[in-house]
Parts: sequence; structure tokens; C-alpha cells
Amino acid sequence: MRRSFVALYLTSTLLLASATPRAWYNEDSIMRPNEVAGIRVPHRPGGYKFNVLEHLAGIAPYFDSPGVQLDPSPPDGCSVTKATYIVRHSNIYANDFDYETYLSPFLEKLANYTNKPAFKTSPDLAFLASYSSPITNETEQIEKMTPSGGDAAAAFAGVIQSTYPNLLNSTTSQAGAFRVWAASASRDVDTASSFISGLGNNATLVTVNEGENDSADSLTPHTACPAFDASMGSVQSGAWQQTYTAPLIERFNAVAPGFNFTLTDIVGMQQFCGYDTVIRNQSDFCAAFTADEWLSFEYANDLMYFYSIGWLGLPWVRSALDILSANDTQTFNQTLYMSFTHREEPPLVLTALGLFNNSAYYPALDVNSTMPTDRINHRRAWRTSEILPFLGHVGIERLQCANATLDDAASAGQGAEDVDQDGAFVRVLVNGAPIPIPECQDGPGESCALSGFAAYIAQRVAKYGDFIGACGINDTVANRTDLLSIYNAQ
Repeated sequence: MRRSFVALYLTSTLLLASATPRAWYNEDSIMRPNEVAGIRVPHRPGGYKFNVLEHLAGIAPYFDSPGVQLDPSPPDGCSVTKATYIVRHSNIYANDFDYETYLSPFLEKLANYTNKPAFKTSPDLAFLASYSSPITNETEQIEKMTPSGGDAAAAFAGVIQSTYPNLLNSTTSQAGAFRVWAASASRDVDTASSFISGLGNNATLVTVNEGENDSADSLTPHTACPAFDASMGSVQSGAWQQTYTAPLIERFNAVAPGFNFTLTDIVGMQQFCGYDTVIRNQSDFCAAFTADEWLSFEYANDLMYFYSIGWLGLPWVRSALDILSANDTQTFNQTLYMSFTHREEPPLVLTALGLFNNSAYYPALDVNSTMPTDRINHRRAWRTSEILPFLGHVGIERLQCANATLDDAASAGQGAEDVDQDGAFVRVLVNGAPIPIPECQDGPGESCALSGFAAYIAQRVAKYGDFIGACGINDTVANRTDLLSIYNAQ
């Protein structure tokens, strides 16, 4: 069975209608194949395909990652016997930083601008003459899940049910036996609650505190790490924003000189493309910019995460290994684990795993050189749009494979003989797409032998496993730990 998360698009990911759509921003140009008399032909004028909703970094409705084109179905002869997922919360009206820094200042300026008819002289900006904010109650909406977010989370539950029916049914049948975890913020709890509603199995929601004193034993380790600074990438991101927004500012100010468009206005308008879409199911902001300008917006976000995200997802990865390795039900009494958290966590987990690494196959390369701030590296592996849309997720599966063989060269020295007999392998899925581990892809479907995965994670732990020391957590914190224990059976 092929995995497909397309149900999570709902109607919000259909290409949006606009009074004056750009050529690429048109359903016909997106869907029409390059064919003549039913025969595929080279690219022709008007056949350019671009979906802006797949280039908005963390402000996009869910879509499946293209991955590396590996089949997401279990390899022949293999079945999934365990899985654990960490999932970003579903659609929200806006996060507080985006709203306070970009969206609210733009909305205030727009409300105070008296020459709105000037916008009508430009097809790109004409809609601003009558635009109204989708955010009508800051207190009740900022950082809160949208109605479409609840629908998408419930739809996600349906996908998980169809993908892992045996894993869900393997839990003790008594009411509430199946547990689902969520960080304590309302957007995470609401997402998990909608997911549980979609499951329809009376699952129990376990709310995990995200306080500053919870150390690694949390679904939000970045909030418990004093050394973590999410703004570390702002210098690099800001440098590229200055470059790519300059011609936009000039172009828009030529239309409405008195508005005085600034960098923050441009970024806010681009953010509204995503937020408008998950609130209203459409956004004219999406058609106000060229494809090149959207790729620049995407790259600015990639820079921000690239220079700020570290290995803080390692406690979750270590816990995932423990879950997948356990052969008894004393400590881990479920075969499927679902956890909902903030947008920082999936990229933290992927960094801990060493995935989406621009220099993975080039160890001598300075990884920072792969993300310049004066131009876009279009060949980069690190693309946040493919990592953290709303409901973006990382899953790690244990595969049990009959008659599996290993690549001897790849698995040498990793206990592969024992694993071959056991038939246990591991693979990572990111938004539905299998992503091979560069140093361990010796099994069916580019999976990794379980013992090889354990050895690989042990190497990562040796380098980055000191959560307490690296974060500078002092002795006064009672719950000082490098480990995540929330999944232990109660």
C-alpha cells in the first residue's frame, strides 16, 4: 500500500484563484502536461509548473515531501512492526513572532493608508485596496489552531490508521490504553485532540510540560536549553532579505509611493500567503510575487533554520532507538507512538539524525559554505519547506524483513550477521518520504540494519549526547537529564 498524505491538503492546497493570476499561478498551467497528441514532448512555453504553497517553509498547509523518490511502501518481504513519530502542530492563525514583527505592523500601516485606490494600478497589489485581515481577535487567535487545522489533524489520523492498522490494534483494547503525547501549548494539545478524535479509539492524551526546567525530558528541548538561541540565524537570513527585498520595495513603492514599503512589509505580505490560506482557504498575496521571489523567501527561511538549529533532537532519537529495539512490553507497551510539538522539533530531530545535510557526502567541505547569504544555493539538501509545513513529521519505523540481505561493504563491523538473522531494519520517513541515512543504507529499500542504526546513533551520542553540559543546565535544576523518558509504560 502506498502511503499518501494528500488528504491533508483538504481544499486549502488547491491552487488559489486570483483575478489576475501569474502564468505559473494558474491551475491549468500547473496541471496541463507537456503533451502533443498524447505524446510527451520537451518543455513548451506556458508549461512551467510552480506551486507556491510548497515553498513557504514553516507557513504552509501540509504536503508530502518529494524525498529522494524511494517507494514509501514497505519493501517487498518487509512489514512494519513498530513506529514512532514526532509531528509539528497543525495549521495556526499565526505565531506570535511573525505577527508582532511582520504581520501586525503591515496591517496597521495598511489600515492607516489613505490612498488605497493607488493599489488598483497594479495587478499584483490591486487586492490591497479592499483587503481585510483574517485575524480579527489577537487574544483568541494568535498561536491558536485554525478550523482547517483540526480537520487536517483528523485527516492525518485516518492516514495513520490506514498505514498502521496492525500497530494500532496491537495495543491493549481497554479504553484509553493507546496513548498520544503532546507538548503543553494549546496548539499542540488541540492538534493532538483532533488527531485522537480522528482515530476514534478513545486514546488517552498525555500532556508533556514544556517548562525551562524540564531538561531533555520534554517534547520541546529547545525551551529547556539556555544555550539555544532561535535568533542565531537572523543575521544570515537578514542579509539575504536585504538583498532580495530591495527590488520589491522599489517596485511596490512605485505603485504606492506614500505607503513606504519596507523589508518587514514585504516579508509580512509573503507570510500572509500561507496564513491566509490556512485561515480562508485562499490568498491573493500568493499571486503578488514571482516564482523567483518566492524562492528567495524560502531561502531566507532556510538560512534562519540552518544557522540556528542544532542537535537538540537527539534525546528523542535515542528514545526512538530504545522503542524500536525493545522486544518486550514492560517498558514500551505500544507499537506505535505519536507525539505533537512545535515547529522547531522536526528539524532538530533531522539534524540529530544527520539528514538533509548539505555536506553529508563531502566530509572535507565546510558546511557553512553551502549556505551563502548573497545568493541562493539551489542544489542544497536543507530545504525547510520539505521539512516543516503544518503537520510536518518525522517517523522512524522498525521493519521486519524475511530473507533480507545486506550490503556487506556497508554493514561491515556493525553486527550485520546477527541483524541479518533477525531481519530487523530501520528507516526514516519525512512527510511520507523515506530518507536514507547516508552512513547506513544497507538494507531493503535503502533501510538501515537495526544494529547498524544503533551503532550510528551511538556515534552521534558520543559527539552530541551531553545535553546538560552543552546547554549549560546548572545543578539547581532538579530534572537534569540527557534522556527522554516520557514514553515509559506507566
